[in-house]
Amino acid sequence: MLTTITNKIKKTGILISLAILVALVGCGKATNHVEVGQTLLEQGKVEDAAIEFKKAIKRDPNSAEAYFGLGNAAVEKQMPEEAVKHYRKAIEINAKYVEAYKRLSETYIEMGAPDSYFEKKYHAIEENPDDPIARIDLGVLYHKWDQTRNAITEYEEALTLDPDNPFIYYNLAVAYQDMNLFDDKAIPLYMKTIEMQPDYDNAHYNLAVSYLKTNRLEDAMVEYKKTLEINPNYAPVYVDYGLIQLKEKDFDAAMKHYATALEIDPDNVEAHYQKGIVFAFQENFDEALKMNRKALDIDPKHINAQFNIGVIYHKKGELKRAIVEYDLTLEIDRNYQDAYYNRGQIYASLGNRPQAYGDYIAYSKILKAKTGTEAAALALRGIENKEQIQRYLIPSFKDWILEQGD
Repeated sequence: MLTTITNKIKKTGILISLAILVALVGCGKATNHVEVGQTLLEQGKVEDAAIEFKKAIKRDPNSAEAYFGLGNAAVEKQMPEEAVKHYRKAIEINAKYVEAYKRLSETYIEMGAPDSYFEKKYHAIEENPDDPIARIDLGVLYHKWDQTRNAITEYEEALTLDPDNPFIYYNLAVAYQDMNLFDDKAIPLYMKTIEMQPDYDNAHYNLAVSYLKTNRLEDAMVEYKKTLEINPNYAPVYVDYGLIQLKEKDFDAAMKHYATALEIDPDNVEAHYQKGIVFAFQENFDEALKMNRKALDIDPKHINAQFNIGVIYHKKGELKRAIVEYDLTLEIDRNYQDAYYNRGQIYASLGNRPQAYGDYIAYSKILKAKTGTEAAALALRGIENKEQIQRYLIPSFKDWILEQGD
């Protein structure tokens, strides 16, 4: 068939069309290999999937989807550095490949960032300061280390080099959201991301979170709905639905949402953690402990879960065990002020005033350093309106049981 077509092309003298035709035939076969590879990867046949992606690349060296698939296969094989190489190649071919940017960032976060790795990324910028991807890479590492301002600097520099890249706008939005700069920074940046990439589920979801944190519930619900229209299996949306119902004390509705989230993602740490809160409000402390421990099994550094285990034992009157759990909280984060406060309560009740005083001072200093104001929880202790106290503490629920009182 190809011979016949070639002869017809020669007769008309349009030789360039043959090259185009061959390219299209090749790309079609490459697409088939990519689709087969994706199916095999979903079935857990990682090696077979990788073979198909490589066949696709042999057919079409500019198949960003094939390199992206190879990256996903490398992640499954626990070869993150190999995955990074393939994701970067996909981005090099298609600078607007948002999903590749997303997976690249996730892989960097999973890899962590040892000093030598950071130096490598920093030197990459020194060698090529006009490479936006190098700027993004370094920004992601800064973000991973909670050096948000440094991350913002790198993202903004990347944006000057590549102003049409929705992924950069998204990363900037996340950074500003982490700094609680919603209306002026995060929300407009998420909206810009969505304008450029309307089907980007993460952008819609995080825009919803920003709206929720600025008490714009109706706007948040619109964005949550859009997120699920794009990705019906976006488990964090159902977790947030649960939190919204939890604020209203509609525990049955909250639990249904958490069940949906866990059906989609059994290891969703926040769903387990918030189920623990529901059980605690219902004074089902055994189940509350199970849920918080499950959260810690998934994420050993989930500090609120660790803290709430201490609170449960505190509430049950098992004070020595509560001290142990608060100590474990402070091993995760020495600046977790509420652990000092609650541990100080126990020491005061046990008559250990020097230790109690030391904990209260630590609590006050840390909170004032973070907020610039006096410790709010101390002021709340004199308030009779328990609903006001609960509203103040949502959504973190760090102090929830003790503040509710009997």
